[in-house]
Amino acid sequence: MGDDQVRDEDDHDLLTFAESGIRLREEIAAAEAELRPGPAAERQAALQARLSALTEALARNTRHAEASPGEKGFLDYAPPRPGRAADAEG
Repeated sequence: MGDDQVRDEDDHDLLTFAESGIRLREEIAAAEAELRPGPAAERQAALQARLSALTEALARNTRHAEASPGEKGFLDYAPPRPGRAADAEG
């Protein structure tokens, strides 16, 4: 997943791999910017931990997106309807 991802402003209710990647990159940039001026030691440790967690999350997101391009995942889920469970068991 590259840095050329663009927000899809029409999907306000969906967090896709692309949107989550964009959000993670924004949070990583914000954490890096906050680290630049050299915050106090206790704040720096927290920011470093956050930056590490965000970077790991972006790596996981990228792996999942590359492994399942175009996958809808939970979007294909159809909740059980009354009466259908009995039909499926039969």
